Amino acid sequence: MSGQQGSLGFAGLGAMGFGTASNLLKAGFKVNGFDVNPIALAKFKELGGSTSTTAGEAGAGQSLFLIMVATPAQVDSVIFGADGVLKALSVGGVICLLSTLPPVYVLNLRSRLDVGRADIKLVDCPVSGGVIMLGGNKEDLDQVDPALQAISSPGRLFRCGPLGSASTVKMLNQHLAGVHIVAAAEVIAFAKALGLSSREAYGILTKSEATSWIMGDRGISMLNADWSPKSAVSIFTKDLGIVNDTADELSVPCPIASVARDAFLERAGRGFGRDDDASVVCNYEGITGKPVAEPKGQASLPSPPSESHGDVKVAFIIKDNDTELLSLATAAENKGLIPISETSNDLDTRLSELPQGSIVGVSSIESELLEKIKTQNAQLQVFDYQTYRASDSSALQIIFSTENENIVSAIKEVLPRQITSTRVSGPVGSASSMWLAIRLGSLVHLVAAAEVFSLAVAKGVSTELIYSLISGAAGSSDQFNQEFPKMMKRDFSVTSNINSTFTNVMKDLAILQKTMNKINYPGRLFGAAYQTFKSVNRTLEDKETSAVAVIDFWTPKSPTA
Repeated sequence: MSGQQGSLGFAGLGAMGFGTASNLLKAGFKVNGFDVNPIALAKFKELGGSTSTTAGEAGAGQSLFLIMVATPAQVDSVIFGADGVLKALSVGGVICLLSTLPPVYVLNLRSRLDVGRADIKLVDCPVSGGVIMLGGNKEDLDQVDPALQAISSPGRLFRCGPLGSASTVKMLNQHLAGVHIVAAAEVIAFAKALGLSSREAYGILTKSEATSWIMGDRGISMLNADWSPKSAVSIFTKDLGIVNDTADELSVPCPIASVARDAFLERAGRGFGRDDDASVVCNYEGITGKPVAEPKGQASLPSPPSESHGDVKVAFIIKDNDTELLSLATAAENKGLIPISETSNDLDTRLSELPQGSIVGVSSIESELLEKIKTQNAQLQVFDYQTYRASDSSALQIIFSTENENIVSAIKEVLPRQITSTRVSGPVGSASSMWLAIRLGSLVHLVAAAEVFSLAVAKGVSTELIYSLISGAAGSSDQFNQEFPKMMKRDFSVTSNINSTFTNVMKDLAILQKTMNKINYPGRLFGAAYQTFKSVNRTLEDKETSAVAVIDFWTPKSPTA
């Protein structure tokens, strides 16, 4: 515990506020806490805090008062209510807003304080995990710095600018966090609807280009069906409401944030607004009839035989755009790896000439090709595979599926060491289903990042600041961290040939739609992302440009003559 610090008042001992106030106690601050819930007050008193039954009592004579409640109405009650802190704070005291609030409300609050207590200083310091965004005068922020250091992660205090700027940045972080919760639900439920183990899918997704901080965190709650409220559904009906209201004020279309808000409104409308926000996955489960929750260990796979297969040969039918795999396979010293181009003129002949029992991998998300090869080449042992990038874009990944343990061993034996392979449980075709789930998540996250980029530009916020903050906060995702810098530079160059051009994206989106239609799956975020990509594709001159060009959905078009 740190040495003795100063004294402060604190309003809002809810799910987030209780932990924040507790950390202040641990840091040596004397904290007088207020909440309307007597149980929360009793628990806080047990930890060594002082408690009050009114905000005014908690703030009496204090030079610093922190507020961490849910809504502007609650902030008004804490400050301006009959027993509020307005008259209780010491002269020159500071009110620190830790809540997520509309930026316009924060600015209006300053004007309202000026009427009767112009001496009170106001700073907005919304919190996201261990990150705190700061908006206000430098002198005022310096005054509250010791308390904020105690409740933030090291190096995660960000001074965003004048009063209101921090609330704008927090709004953008909440945009991504809220969208990513719904995206995690949509993607994991989609994997389950395709017949995959949701727990195994989660493990693969969180190491892929489809991952996000939220998926890693809320995905666990979804797998365990744990709806005890760490962050309630009602928080995101509010926060995404702020996002959409701001977008309306700026006339910025936000199809992704709009769909995500509706998902939380649907959950709240069914009477579950107080449940944990991860329970939004129940929206999808209610339609598919397939619960995402699975017991731990359900997705375990048998270990393949460990013995070497000697002169085993495995042919990989490789898509033309998968140039890295083709290059690695061609250069491999292992003679057991046979690369064959999918568009080779003599593909059928080469397959028919393979010895009886040869192993062949097919990379196609269109099941017709897979079935055709299996039907026309009964002498072959066929598995399906897909390639993608790891979450840090550092290594090529292969996922494959087969129920033949000897094939598993053979694949592991012939692949170059630069490639990481992961088996997907289930029959042949399961790896392709898994890849569709990865693709769904990555494309939704990409459009969400582009939407936030465009909102930031319209709001006049530094995109460099947004990136440096959100890339280490709850709104981060692999797509945001990798592609947002390219959006800032308008860098639409293709750095990887794995499904990264607009042409490939449009093909994959069409297959995703076909697949969802086939299993009657309501991909709501998918639909919003697909329409966004189609709008850009309609006027895009260079179809081989990077999918990052989706930001041009928000680029004002010059009027035509």
